[in-house]
Amino acid sequence: MPLLIAIATGIAAAVLLLWPQGRPTGTAEFWSALIGAPLIACAVAFGLSIGRWEDAQTNAEEEELEQQRLGELWRGWSRRHVRVAEVAAFLPITESIGSLADAKFHLPTARGRVIGFDWAKGRSDVFRRIKLLERVAMRFADALSSQQEVIVTLMLDDASLQKADVWIKRAGHILRRAVPGVTFEVQARPAKGGAQWLAEQVDVIGTATQLVVAAQVWSERETDQKFSEGAAAFLIEPDARQVGAIYRPMITTPDALDAALAQMMRMQIGPNRLKQIWSTGCEDGAAAIRSALTADPKDSVTERLLDGFLGIPGPASGWIAMSVALEAMRGDGPQMVAWREAASEPLHLCMVLPAHHQEGTTV
Repeated sequence: MPLLIAIATGIAAAVLLLWPQGRPTGTAEFWSALIGAPLIACAVAFGLSIGRWEDAQTNAEEEELEQQRLGELWRGWSRRHVRVAEVAAFLPITESIGSLADAKFHLPTARGRVIGFDWAKGRSDVFRRIKLLERVAMRFADALSSQQEVIVTLMLDDASLQKADVWIKRAGHILRRAVPGVTFEVQARPAKGGAQWLAEQVDVIGTATQLVVAAQVWSERETDQKFSEGAAAFLIEPDARQVGAIYRPMITTPDALDAALAQMMRMQIGPNRLKQIWSTGCEDGAAAIRSALTADPKDSVTERLLDGFLGIPGPASGWIAMSVALEAMRGDGPQMVAWREAASEPLHLCMVLPAHHQEGTTV
């Protein structure tokens, strides 16, 4: 308005100054020039302004829509996950896995100690390998019986990986004996690098059923007993109604932790409230996560430090933590799992959600 008033005033003044001397000013021609010229100038100026405003508004709306589109694409990318049809954790303690979710659950501290499988005390690594694979086969036999072909991936500690051929041969034999008629393709890889492997799997488009068995077991040499024993198994079926889901993991450093957590909370679980944090090998990292996520001290996220229950972590401890989070909290969630594969390495974060949190959710 100030600009239009200035234009109108300027045009009117110009008409008065340029009106020929001696010509009458009481005519319709004079008043038409005095009033019409400012109106025409204001109309032209207003038209140009409204055109620029409309262009800017259109550009802003298109930019907002593009940002929304990119946000949805980013959210969809972040929410890609593997569907877990069945899960099992094999721990070196005799307490039920469900009891680990109880905030009042306490054990005599095992932090700084190595704990072995109770059922394998004093037995050879051959016995450990066979019995562990048999327990996996028994646990998953019913779920595997409906399959035609299953890819089995053994995630092994370094000492076990040196005998990968023996593990592969034994696993294939035990699974085929437990579930006849199913074709098993067995392969082995290091248990370390679980976050990178999962990040690759969530982007794989296919229908292959996978059985992932992650294990850290002792050999007969006492020098190899650097970690507590444990194992985890996941049956991944792309189209199955799942027990839960393992979302795209994130690897972050302490200085980027707040941004990484904000992105995971916004993109992966949205308005849902985080139920618990399960951590292993990163007590300081778990404390930092709890602190970053706690806006109200009276409404803090429950933190479960698995090293206090399970002892010194090993290369498969991240897998074990994910299996505990899924198995202990069936029907509840979401849960966050945090682990480090070595004290100096980045922090690995992964969100796991039970099945009922997946239903009706666009992924």
